[in-house]
Amino acid sequence: MPSNTKPFILLSMKVSILSIGNELLSGKTMNTNANWLGNRLTKIGCSVDKQVVVPDKEKPIINALNFLVNDKEGCIIVTGGLGPTDDDITREVLFKYVKTESKFDLDYWNKLSKKFKNLGIDIPESNRSQALVPQNGDVIDNSIGSARGFKFKINGMVIFSLPGVPSEMKAMTNATIIPWLKDRVSMAFFSQTIRTTGIPESKLIELISSPIETEHGCEIGYYPSLFGVDIRISSNKIKYMESLQDQLTKILGNAVFALGDDSIEEIVVNKALENDISLSIAESCTGGLIGHRITQISGSSKIFKGSVVVYSNSSKVNLLGVGENCITKHGAVSEETAKEMAEKVRKMFSSKLGLSITGIAGPDGGSKEKPIGLTYIGLSTKNETKVRKFQFGSIRKSNKARASQAALNWMRLEISNV
Repeated sequence: MPSNTKPFILLSMKVSILSIGNELLSGKTMNTNANWLGNRLTKIGCSVDKQVVVPDKEKPIINALNFLVNDKEGCIIVTGGLGPTDDDITREVLFKYVKTESKFDLDYWNKLSKKFKNLGIDIPESNRSQALVPQNGDVIDNSIGSARGFKFKINGMVIFSLPGVPSEMKAMTNATIIPWLKDRVSMAFFSQTIRTTGIPESKLIELISSPIETEHGCEIGYYPSLFGVDIRISSNKIKYMESLQDQLTKILGNAVFALGDDSIEEIVVNKALENDISLSIAESCTGGLIGHRITQISGSSKIFKGSVVVYSNSSKVNLLGVGENCITKHGAVSEETAKEMAEKVRKMFSSKLGLSITGIAGPDGGSKEKPIGLTYIGLSTKNETKVRKFQFGSIRKSNKARASQAALNWMRLEISNV
């Protein structure tokens, strides 16, 4: 069953995103900050009006700010350029743009120096720039790193400036910007995300075509990924949103794994905790990815006994105890080998449920009989062992991601039956 996450009460406000960094334009670094911000802001009902990317140069930054400030409503979120190196000029340019002098925050400098000292490092003089604050403007604290952010008002617009380090930017956005936006509600909306997996987008649309083609009073967005399709529905009337939500979840059934933002690994861990089911995993083609995803979730140590990565045939035999005859006769990628792997890992860790996965990730290693993307997943309990066959694509990275998702999804569906 999906989680019972409550819908958000949303707001309507225009937000522009300005990303600063030479590395973003050269292609050396993907602009994941803008991607995350767009998704995060849209979820709370904001309208992301523009996204602009510029290099670490004063003139392009000024031109971009002029372009965005001319809208004279909403806010601008600027990311990047607050570090201690010579090319980190965002702080200096912003102070100049909003016409404020800077002052040196000695207390913060001492705090920063102590933090470096605790790491066994003498703080470089270049970090002094991170202790500069505006005389006219607010400082946004950074609980993770050393670069604090800023908030300015100009021509009816609010400018937020955040560091480009993703973990710092996300934490500061959630702690400061999101609450600020929520306090400025101009129009109430209700929104919910229906998270699905194991069903292609085209099939999903076909299944739900009847209710979405009726007059339902909602806006609907579809967000496909390697892991599944998220459906986001929103309306200014909660009864419309809840009615459509109920219709869609009923039609999609077990394909829905959550309402809200929970990942499938969060659902698996929480269900295992609720049902007191211990887990263990034997991974081959995914190389530890499933175990990694589970251990990303707080509380997983209470139910996750352990895992083994048995990538080679010899490790399957010598570490896990899979019969050499089984691999010789059926191959490492086979229903029989997956079955033995699941049973052996469950017994090795004395867990209630053992999962195994073996496949051909690609781009090499496939054959006519066993093509690239062929994957077997096994689930073993004390009463029975089952194996499922999957056929993914030809791209290695995608195959590993999709295989890990399929394995977690099957665990989600079976945990209550153990």
